[in-house]
Amino acid sequence: MVIDVFRDERQDAFWIVGSGLALRHATTHRPGAVYAGQWIASLCEVQLKVPQPTPSGREPNSKPVTDKCPECTQKATEANFAEITWDF
Repeated sequence: MVIDVFRDERQDAFWIVGSGLALRHATTHRPGAVYAGQWIASLCEVQLKVPQPTPSGREPNSKPVTDKCPECTQKATEANFAEITWDF
């Protein structure tokens, strides 16, 4: 019997709020792999500007934002991504 430990491995989709936006979009770019101010594409192909990190001891401005882009939601569901909400 062969056991495939990678069989259930899924790609992550990170829900972030780009600078100046009021809606969460999903991206496959890992937080920390891109720098603040860099532009990245979301699953719905909207360009997101990666926000500056929040200083230690403060709550990120994006924390209360819970609304998600419907198109990103659909694409993440169809692709069976593991979804993670991320605040900088």
